[in-house]
Amino acid sequence: MSTRFRRESLLVASAVLLGAAFAGAAPDDKPAAKPATSTSASASAPPSVSAPASSASAPTYTSGLAPMPGGSVIPKKLLPPGADWPDPGPSNAVYPGQRITVRFNHQKHVVGQKLPCTYCHTNAEKSSLASDDLLPKKHDLCTDCHSIDEAEPNKADDPPARCDACHLGTKAGDKGQITVAKLALPTANLKMNHKAHAAKGIKCAECHGDVGQLELATRDQLPRMKGCFGCHQNGDAGGLSKTTAGAKGDCKTCHVTEKDGTLKQMFASGVLLPPKWLKNSAHSADWIERHKKVAGADSGYCANCHTEAYCVACHDGKVKPRSVHPNDWLTMHEIAARFEQPKCASCHSQQNFCLPCHTRVGITPSSPSGVAAPVRFHPDATIWSAPKRVPGHHSYEAQKNISACISCHVERDCVVCHGTQGVGGAGANPHGSSFVNKCDTMFAKNPRPCFVCHDPDDPKLKPCR
Repeated sequence: MSTRFRRESLLVASAVLLGAAFAGAAPDDKPAAKPATSTSASASAPPSVSAPASSASAPTYTSGLAPMPGGSVIPKKLLPPGADWPDPGPSNAVYPGQRITVRFNHQKHVVGQKLPCTYCHTNAEKSSLASDDLLPKKHDLCTDCHSIDEAEPNKADDPPARCDACHLGTKAGDKGQITVAKLALPTANLKMNHKAHAAKGIKCAECHGDVGQLELATRDQLPRMKGCFGCHQNGDAGGLSKTTAGAKGDCKTCHVTEKDGTLKQMFASGVLLPPKWLKNSAHSADWIERHKKVAGADSGYCANCHTEAYCVACHDGKVKPRSVHPNDWLTMHEIAARFEQPKCASCHSQQNFCLPCHTRVGITPSSPSGVAAPVRFHPDATIWSAPKRVPGHHSYEAQKNISACISCHVERDCVVCHGTQGVGGAGANPHGSSFVNKCDTMFAKNPRPCFVCHDPDDPKLKPCR
């Protein structure tokens, strides 16, 4: 596991404070004692970033290429509040992938030089938009310590002043000018007001973790929603509305919205989906089974992303997405219907949905003459209707779920066999041997079933009255 996260730490490319990067100033670590004849920085740099141009006199720098020395895993205590462990990194949908082409060692500047974050990120406490560029501008701040001279790009100095000491992917142009690889720091798909947070006395580390103990700050240090809930707490109906010290908890407070007010879910970098820890609403493979409980407990929470029309498209009682049932459902549904008929009835009407199909294929008693189903709906007569009651006998099935029976049959179908004196040819007694001991209770509760076979003045009803 550590190998995977070490590789991810090297691959990640980010340095923003919700759209504003930490990286920008030059490092002040000393080069290796013996300069390499050809640069080996590409071995330590992220594979997605070009290494400094080869030069016989170019020193080799090893720090500031990854968050931790040698690309080791970032300790949990240095990650932003709310980060999971092991840490998979922040959401791709919220924070698009970035590409850092600047080498920088925060620890040397924050701890060694005792520089505050705002020394380099001068506009951070004034920023009100995630799209604001909070990177240090050009070399204005760096030249306070580094004697950078664009006319002499390979200038040796301490602290380093060479272009390739800080910029990865430097190249010499046709006319001797130096070009560097550009940073790629897309704007976060989020609403972020640094100014409002700074005004409340919230420190950088409360959202971004202990960046001062790292070398290169990557997107691993971007805030996690679970950490944001320290102030923007999970609230009541409607989603996340509870506040702490004025921090709103509505989803749209931080997330980008569509014109209809719902959260924007589709981004070029990914799809915005809720995590499992948030109301157990992770849209995993079993979500179609679990969503009814989440929606039933708090429909307002679902309304943050979905309109009523989205729900009605499935819950109109007429059309249901094909994804609800597997592709071979036609051959399997009879088993599920026997065990969970009430569940089927939550979407399908037996009389209007099930019966027409069963009648058409010749399964029901009312099917047209000459139309026979390729298979029997009921088990063979030796099991289903033989005098000897065995597992699967229709008497057991009727007692278990009479609703399944009446979806196709009417009372007269039962009376044909289960009638008493003068009613029904088979004369199969529907009552057990001890029925007379409890018939009075049943008659008093509901006498209508008795009158299906008995006349109201039938003497056999006397013990039951």
